[in-house]
Amino acid sequence: MGAGQQAQPRSRGIRAALTETWGLVGELTRRPVETYERISARPSLRAGFTLVGLIALAFGLAGAVLAAAVSGPAEALKVFILWAVLGVSGVYLAAGGVIWLTARMLGSRAPFRAVLAAWAGSYVPTVVWYAGLFFVHLLVARPGLAGPGAATGGPGGPPVVLQIVFLAFSVACLLWKALLLYLTLRVVGGLDFRRIAAATALLAPVALGYWLLGLHLGWFKVPVL
Repeated sequence: MGAGQQAQPRSRGIRAALTETWGLVGELTRRPVETYERISARPSLRAGFTLVGLIALAFGLAGAVLAAAVSGPAEALKVFILWAVLGVSGVYLAAGGVIWLTARMLGSRAPFRAVLAAWAGSYVPTVVWYAGLFFVHLLVARPGLAGPGAATGGPGGPPVVLQIVFLAFSVACLLWKALLLYLTLRVVGGLDFRRIAAATALLAPVALGYWLLGLHLGWFKVPVL
């Protein structure tokens, strides 16, 4: 088989993965419950891994470009590894593992691959939030929209209306992600409400500890969970 014939199946596989990933994103915005029921019945990691991989690549490249402009290529490589490999991919696998173990402790029989596939869907509201944050920064950077205090949040910073809108937007994204965590535990994990409350009580300190550790080490101010 020639190189061109080998490349065709690979390209079709990439297109199929991207199509499946885009379909997952659309389903999560329109009918999340049905989507998680399908994941529970037929767990597939292709769309989830593709989604997280694209997010990791985007975050890693963005961080590397900024680091290269300030500190050079060596720092850019370090930032790319930190963000893409550890900050997104590593945290995704670790968080999925913690959620799966917590659910198993509380009686769930869901396989690890099903929980991983479900948790990948929760990165959709994460990406939407970061996109909104980037858009707000672009607005604030426009001449005349914000004063000298924009960078520090002091007088002359972003307009109050913009701050309120972004706060409401952030809360909506947080509730969306919380809903997808609930569906991961309820639909995929098969836990009842009492056990979901117990799982939340166990998972909250882990998430808080991860955030505080990242702040202490200077990794981030807003973690990519």
